[in-house]
Amino acid sequence: MGNKNLKEAKEAKNDEFYTELSEIQAEMNNYTDKFKNKVVYCNCDDPFESNFVKYFLMNFNRLGLKELIATGYKTSPFRGTELNIMDAAYSIRITNTKKYLVGTQSDLDIKGVMYFLTTEKDKITSKLIGNYALDENKNKIQIAVKETYTNNGKEKKRTVKQDLYYEAGDFRSDMSIALLKQSDIVVTNPPFSLFREYFNQLMSYKKQFIILGNISVVTNIEFFPFIKNNMVWAGCVSGSKKYRVPENYAAENPNKVYVENGKKYAKFGNTMWFTNIDHAKRHQFLPLNLGYKYHGHEKMYPKYDNYDAIEVEEISKIPYDYTGVMGVPNSFIHKYCPEQFDIIGIPTAASNEGSLNLNKDYKTYIGYKQDGTRTGRTGSTFGACPVFERNDHKNIYYTNGKRTVQAGKCMRIFIKFKKAYISQHPELFGNTEE
Repeated sequence: MGNKNLKEAKEAKNDEFYTELSEIQAEMNNYTDKFKNKVVYCNCDDPFESNFVKYFLMNFNRLGLKELIATGYKTSPFRGTELNIMDAAYSIRITNTKKYLVGTQSDLDIKGVMYFLTTEKDKITSKLIGNYALDENKNKIQIAVKETYTNNGKEKKRTVKQDLYYEAGDFRSDMSIALLKQSDIVVTNPPFSLFREYFNQLMSYKKQFIILGNISVVTNIEFFPFIKNNMVWAGCVSGSKKYRVPENYAAENPNKVYVENGKKYAKFGNTMWFTNIDHAKRHQFLPLNLGYKYHGHEKMYPKYDNYDAIEVEEISKIPYDYTGVMGVPNSFIHKYCPEQFDIIGIPTAASNEGSLNLNKDYKTYIGYKQDGTRTGRTGSTFGACPVFERNDHKNIYYTNGKRTVQAGKCMRIFIKFKKAYISQHPELFGNTEE
């Protein structure tokens, strides 16, 4: 495990958010032909509480699943709230639901799923155990953690080292990895604080997946090359998502947290599905019929000072006649069609595949001048795009050496129309060359 993963293990927070069944149905409906004879693995939920498990049990025969596997954390905050089955971490393995079908049913309904899980629990469950994390030499890995102690009647904190231990059911534990190796497609909502480590595990074992994550990972310097090289792309459904959260969850914005039918929920507008399974929406062209044009409206699209590209502040305003490079919001990934656009890169402060950091003028960022004001940033966290500082999505401006802010900006991805698309649409581009 590298230092970055040790840091993630150290900083992992309580972000086990449970996805609503309706959200899962809306996304999975786009892959109904992909699951036939496949082993599906849901490895970040409590199997008896998870809506992912419920969805696949309700569609087991329609999808033609070979097997459904799910694992649960020992410390799951939702254990026992739907079905009080076991007070331990466990896995479930299901290969058949047919004996629980009634009448003309081809699949279980939600009540049938709950009855199935309650009745079959002893036959489908296996207890899981945790293990210490070991390096390549089989030595225990240690991490630094903060602990509270009392000194002269006052509470203080100090840093101590402790062995890194994976709780039973943790996706990094030996037993969970063994189940991962047996699966074909992974479908779940992993802890966002461990997303990069989770994603790297899926890629290292060459698994197909449909998972949820924060949109900010798109411009992460480790994740972005997979986007750029069309190895990972956005799922089908975008927009705000409603999640069930632990009772002790405290959001930065209290207005996004509410209680419904005795359960606590939160809404997040910055989450999205990621997958490496092809789907039809991915190949739909972005409509360019809104009339936005570059030529004759150059002031609307300022050029960056140290990179030959124009700034496009909204995806809907992409000019239909511009053949050069454009900087667009990271939410573009929802609209990206590989037959229409090339993804050029991101202007990260670190040197990586896809980086557009040219070490000119602005050194660690790409920027542009607007009304004599220089805009940009000088650093990067979590692979954030250095065009705009990632601080509540505020744009950083420098005027006469003073730092001011303007709301409404976010990280940028640099794109251009594909040459084949340009040649196939002379009515849009004509003979114009940038």
